[in-house]
Amino acid sequence: MKKLLTVLVTFAFIFSAAATVQAAIGWAGNIYPNNGNTVPDNVDAAVYFQLWKGGVTDADNAAPGPGLSATLYYGPNGGPYTSLAMVYLNDVGNNDQYVGYIPQADLEGETEIWFYCEGYDSTDTSTYTGAQDQNLNDPPFQLDVTPALNQEVTVYFRLCLPPDGDPEYDPDPGDVCVTGSGAPLSDWGSGVVLGQPCPVASPLFYEVGVVFPAGSSPSIEWKYKKNDCANWEYVGNRTATIDDSAAMYIIPWVDHWNNYSGDDCLICGVGNEESTWGKIKQTYR
Repeated sequence: MKKLLTVLVTFAFIFSAAATVQAAIGWAGNIYPNNGNTVPDNVDAAVYFQLWKGGVTDADNAAPGPGLSATLYYGPNGGPYTSLAMVYLNDVGNNDQYVGYIPQADLEGETEIWFYCEGYDSTDTSTYTGAQDQNLNDPPFQLDVTPALNQEVTVYFRLCLPPDGDPEYDPDPGDVCVTGSGAPLSDWGSGVVLGQPCPVASPLFYEVGVVFPAGSSPSIEWKYKKNDCANWEYVGNRTATIDDSAAMYIIPWVDHWNNYSGDDCLICGVGNEESTWGKIKQTYR
């Protein structure tokens, strides 16, 4: 009888331990903005955070996992930090995504602000700490605060697709889009279709001017998509700071799809006069 009792107690302990593991948040991260990003001082700064808990967040129900919550902490380097409850936004794959907003009033007059996020599971009263951003930086994360654009600026994006003979050459890329941070770039959504200013002379060259209204953030991130804007580049986000001293800003280099090695294709659009300077900038940036 004593041996049977020991077996039952052991089984109960194993079952209890397994239940505890199942109850824990298994992962949290994909925080955005990334460490070192820039935000304007005239709007609330959105912060995104994802949680995963096996058997809970991977249920396709477009609702927050029971017992889960997220908190945003922000303030000066080293604190004290203000805490703010984040709100469930949507499902991203098997993760629950939350969003919180650092108030514009707390950004105004600052040059930088620091933040981090934590997840909480009320089913076992555990807290997930140390969640990383999308670039796998450890918290806390620095945000640079900058004045917004003081006038409307048309920003020109220029792209070369890989030439014939390159492993990534695509004879039929369909529509090519640029997408990225901020509403003018569709907030990483469907994107803006690029044109071909000289499809016969330079069929691999694409260009588009995107209008950024006054009050927009001068710091932008972007990527390209092709095959009717369905397939993404796999390289990291491209970045630039818009110069609003004039109403037109041509990004001073020509992007290469997935950063392929090789010369620029023939530049024939609005940025034609900038092509030589663009190559110099591309070499030294």
